[in-house]
Amino acid sequence: MQLHLFEPGPYEHVLSLNFKDSDLGRLHSTIPFRELAESFKPAFRSCPQGAKAIFSLEGGLGLMFLKHLTQLSDAKLISRINTDWHLQIFCGLAPKVHYGIKDKDIVGRWRRFFGLRLNISELQDRLVSAWGTDLEHTQVSFQDATVYESYIKFPTDVKLLWDCVEWVQGQIDSICDCHRLRRPRSKYKVQKIKQIAFSKKRKKSRKEDRRRRSALLYLLAKLLKQLQSLLNLGAKVIEGLKPAIFERIRTIRRVLQQQRYHFNQPEKSIPDRIVSLYKPYLHPIVRGKENKPVEFGAKVHQLQIGGCNFIEHLSFSAFHEGNRLKKAIGQQRRWFGTVRQVGADGIYANNRNRTWCREQGIATSFKPKGRQGKHLEQKKAMRNTLSNIRSTVLEGSFGNEKNHYLLRKVKARTQETEVAWIFFGVHTANAVKVAKARAAKAKLQKLEAKAA
Repeated sequence: MQLHLFEPGPYEHVLSLNFKDSDLGRLHSTIPFRELAESFKPAFRSCPQGAKAIFSLEGGLGLMFLKHLTQLSDAKLISRINTDWHLQIFCGLAPKVHYGIKDKDIVGRWRRFFGLRLNISELQDRLVSAWGTDLEHTQVSFQDATVYESYIKFPTDVKLLWDCVEWVQGQIDSICDCHRLRRPRSKYKVQKIKQIAFSKKRKKSRKEDRRRRSALLYLLAKLLKQLQSLLNLGAKVIEGLKPAIFERIRTIRRVLQQQRYHFNQPEKSIPDRIVSLYKPYLHPIVRGKENKPVEFGAKVHQLQIGGCNFIEHLSFSAFHEGNRLKKAIGQQRRWFGTVRQVGADGIYANNRNRTWCREQGIATSFKPKGRQGKHLEQKKAMRNTLSNIRSTVLEGSFGNEKNHYLLRKVKARTQETEVAWIFFGVHTANAVKVAKARAAKAKLQKLEAKAA
């Protein structure tokens, strides 16, 4: 049975006007879908054979913004679109005749498409050109860094080694079952019982933890040798395996090497340490917070202009945000021209940044050093104002994005889709701010027109 979700008729014009006057319609008008889609057009080719694509490029971008606006899962978002004509218009489906979407993975596939081809700099240039007239005080720059954490269990050495052991044992069982081979002997079942008992303990002593790691290191090395011996049997075994499996095996070998080094020399740090088997691109980022000293995710240096945040630098490895001040100001100058004030915390206040800002004639929120010269009160008032706005508006925007736009825990599965998730989450929050600003401006203009 085919369900017609939207039939064009005499009420089509009324419904379109109703959408334009709604909050969702005002948000839709602020996002330059056509300009953003231009960046992806070379990679988007509809196949002449088979069914036509449900969504256009603009519709796929609409899905990404709706995902973070509604905070729904991929499957629930499609269910909502199937029953809400406002969301259908937002994605470019209505007012055409539309049938229920049954593919629940379509949102994930669009995210992968955008993630593999995302050019943050180019897309932000297009967004700035669309929102430039709506941003106020573009001569003021606020800068800070935050970490958008990945949705992973808190990593420990024992958890990581056990994940590797389970995965390798699963591949051995799969190959042996598929090709009717005899399973090689190991102590996997015995170690599984011990692992369950260890994980149930609320407090683990260092001695117990070290004993568990030693046993898992020995078992993992043995299982890797057994898996390699099965792969050496010939092409029949290798033919049915995906390339991702061999990439995962290389990751596990690297984990084994790192964990052995850490077991023998615990006082030494490990460069590019892997903390998750399924997300090997993640690295520990030490933040120094009291309740969360280490975070695992993407560290993003953001530039706030007129209340909207823009991504200046994104990395899954730690970096010093104080070294990004000049580049961020250069990016803002390229967009808006002059920059006269900068608000940033104490980590930016090194001598190199102070000297450069003084030479450029830029006032900062940094605590002064040495003699102050003239206009002490005015300079102090300027510093206090910049510091207050940075600590409230900028840091408050990080909390707003994490609490209301799905950025508290990023649930994407690959590095590319995680970057796309963060990009669309940040700019969905920006689009909402711009839509509210435009609505307030239009309301003010109406009141002035009535008064005149």
